[in-house]
Amino acid sequence: MNTPDLLSWLAMGGYGLYVWGSVGMCAAALAAELLSLRAQRRALIAQLAAEEAPAAPVRQPVLTRQEAA
Repeated sequence: MNTPDLLSWLAMGGYGLYVWGSVGMCAAALAAELLSLRAQRRALIAQLAAEEAPAAPVRQPVLTRQEAA
């Protein structure tokens, strides 16, 4: 394939900028979505790991007779 054929294929009859711009934006949106999902997954794993750690038991306050009345 020689250079003029390659350039005419990329130009796509004058609509090349629109077509390749759309392809680029779609690829950028897909990459952003994948990065977002990866960050959410890591945050969820960290949250679940923190919840599995044994927590100190919660003590309930004890009322005396004077406080109960």
